[in-house]
Amino acid sequence: MIRINLLAEKKGQRVKRPGVPISIGGGMQNALLAAIILLSIAFIGWQWISLGRETSLWEGENRKADAELKRLEDVRRKGDEYKRQKELLERKVNLITDLKRKQAVPVHILDQISRNLPDFLWLDSMSESGDTLTIRGKATNYNAVANFYNNLTASPWFRNVTQGSISEAGEGVTFSMTCTFVPQKDEPPETQG
Repeated sequence: MIRINLLAEKKGQRVKRPGVPISIGGGMQNALLAAIILLSIAFIGWQWISLGRETSLWEGENRKADAELKRLEDVRRKGDEYKRQKELLERKVNLITDLKRKQAVPVHILDQISRNLPDFLWLDSMSESGDTLTIRGKATNYNAVANFYNNLTASPWFRNVTQGSISEAGEGVTFSMTCTFVPQKDEPPETQG
């Protein structure tokens, strides 16, 4: 099919194309648009550099915090070791204190018996069963045994003194006694002689 354009076009007249606006200040707009794009790129670049610096600062802080955490972990480990050693030493000190406290009674028993021991009498054995103290020994005569019995009875450290068996042996007598040792609450300080 053939088309014929019956409308004649005038020569020299421009044909306007639809959709493309023509403006007088086109160069100004392009410069403004370029400036906005350049400013946006500069702002994005500045933000990129700023965030990079901030990231490196935070990474440095994180490394410092990790190093400090490791140092504090070593300190905590040493503190735990010192705490275990302290608890062990406290248990040892408590054990020694308890032994000294328990040792005081046997020391006082021996001290008081030796103070009340007359001449010509010696002990073979001493045993403790609960509160009762059993003493076995030898003496050259009956009077030494009686003196020992009287000394223990007169002492405030011994109660319920009971004479056990007395029998003659080769060069003297053997004896046994039972008594109860009474520790004194307020012991007077001993005078050194």
